[in-house]
Amino acid sequence: MDSKFYTYRFRIYPNKEQLAYLDEQIGYNRFVYNFFLERSINLYKNYGVKTNYHSNSAVLPLVKKGFSFLKEANSQSLQASIKNLDTAFQKFFKKQSGYPNFKKKGVYSSIVIPQRFAINNNSIEIPKLKTAIKVKFHRKFYEAVKSISISKTATGKYYVNMLVEKFAFTPYIPKKAIGISTGIDLGLKDFAIITTGTSINDKESFKIPNNKYLIKSQKKLVKLSRQLGKKVHRRSKQDKTTASKNYIKFKNKLSLLHEKITNQRNDFLHKLSLRTVNDSQVVVLEDLNIKGMVKNRSLSKSISDVSWSRFADMLIYKADWSGRQILTVNRFYPSSKTCSTPDCGYIYKGLKLSERYWTCPQCGTLHDRDINAGINLFLEGLKQIGRVSPEFTPAEYAPAGIQSIGYSRHTMKQEACGFSRG
Repeated sequence: MDSKFYTYRFRIYPNKEQLAYLDEQIGYNRFVYNFFLERSINLYKNYGVKTNYHSNSAVLPLVKKGFSFLKEANSQSLQASIKNLDTAFQKFFKKQSGYPNFKKKGVYSSIVIPQRFAINNNSIEIPKLKTAIKVKFHRKFYEAVKSISISKTATGKYYVNMLVEKFAFTPYIPKKAIGISTGIDLGLKDFAIITTGTSINDKESFKIPNNKYLIKSQKKLVKLSRQLGKKVHRRSKQDKTTASKNYIKFKNKLSLLHEKITNQRNDFLHKLSLRTVNDSQVVVLEDLNIKGMVKNRSLSKSISDVSWSRFADMLIYKADWSGRQILTVNRFYPSSKTCSTPDCGYIYKGLKLSERYWTCPQCGTLHDRDINAGINLFLEGLKQIGRVSPEFTPAEYAPAGIQSIGYSRHTMKQEACGFSRG
């Protein structure tokens, strides 16, 4: 039976004793990860020996004897840290990410608990902790939990991340949207230009403003960063200066502002993606070369602020939940340059980025380039549904791969909508 893995994230509220325990466990796991990363680097650099999960896990008992404090750690969590390191190397060799980095205190703060945990109505129990930790379950879920992890944010908040396996019969009943196509042209001036409807004569186009959360907070970020730099703290690895209370205070202020920006952006992306998926049978996006675009220094900050990739990921997994279809149009398809007027299809090859409007020399239609692009993507969706002739404005497109979302400590799905049993 088909199944996929998803992660639910819930806020937990540990007491002082539990806080101390969790911080210790996070420290143990960070130590083990860094130890075996350094070991792997040295073995390969000095002797040409490659390591993997099995070779490293076989050495773990010896490491625990050499560092007695590791006996206080959950052994399964330590094994999970070694597994995470192995996964990081595999992604590097597949060119999916960069070379694994050493984990810094306060930056990578999480532990994996694969077994021996218990979930109650409003609490969780974990190994080696005598008391249960209070949890705020903001939504209901019916799936069995395969494993959990506990993460700590830079602002000192703790979350439990629950990996669940959803089977094909897992019920989620969205709003009916049969025959509705939605084309989305992503931008910077406006976050998205959306065209949606059921036919070429029954459609509407509207622009979603770009809220520019990061840019609006830029002055505050710069001011706090300057104030933070003036406080007493370590300025190099050799510097033994203890951070002052003012430094810690302003560091927390800066972290809270970064967290606020992230929460604002995620809230916007979740709401827009959920609404789009619920109201559409087919959603069409352009396959943008985001990695290449962020190399432009003038646009990199703005592109990072809009989070196009995260929005696309949200659309994909929510479409999977709802039985919708996501299409990605070939990045070389001239959606802005192609006239969207029926039976025209003229391509204006000389269209410049600075030209926001252009007139089709063949049919005389005045186009807003962004709305025109959204309409062309919308028509591709209609063609997929079967409401437009296949001969109309051919474009290369392919179904976006529905992600099989596995365990991830840093990319969590946090929908607030509930599930109902069918």
